[in-house]
Amino acid sequence: MGWFAMLNSVVEMLSKSLMTMDVRPPAPTMTLGLSPILAVEPYLRILHINDSTDDQVLFQAACVKGRVPFNWHVADSAEKGMSYLKTLLEQSKNVPVCWPDLILLDNIMPMVSGFEVLKFVRKTSELSKMPVVIFTGHGFAGNREESLRLGANVFLVKPTDFHEIVELAKDLYRLVKELRNQGGSSPALPSN
Repeated sequence: MGWFAMLNSVVEMLSKSLMTMDVRPPAPTMTLGLSPILAVEPYLRILHINDSTDDQVLFQAACVKGRVPFNWHVADSAEKGMSYLKTLLEQSKNVPVCWPDLILLDNIMPMVSGFEVLKFVRKTSELSKMPVVIFTGHGFAGNREESLRLGANVFLVKPTDFHEIVELAKDLYRLVKELRNQGGSSPALPSN
């Protein structure tokens, strides 16, 4: 099954576990030449945890190419990703924070694996409904099953063709946006 078909087949599964946050207003009006342009699509926040700078840059370039409005926070290790989430949790006790709309997570990293991040997210009540997509270059036997067993919403092996990555970025955006707009607020996380 191709990853496009896989994404479509998990829409229902994600809709059951995706938290819903308020959609941010459109981006501010920008002027190109003399005519103002208003960005219509809301930006979605992605926490991308991946030890490969090349993969981080490649996926961000695919988003730019596909005009996918993601705002990025990048962590280059599982430890830094968990530290970022712990900081958000701590800060949220005193001030509003900007929660990620999606965690894009590599599962094979040195020292601490993405599986540990996934376990942390699912065991932390305030984060447990946050959607997590495993996006890895390693389709080793058992990785998919272990990722889904630990609570990943989707497991994807990174395509090798740049245009497929562009389409994947567009599909992820549409999926997260659609699920966020289906209504209801999550008691697990405050609205943005």
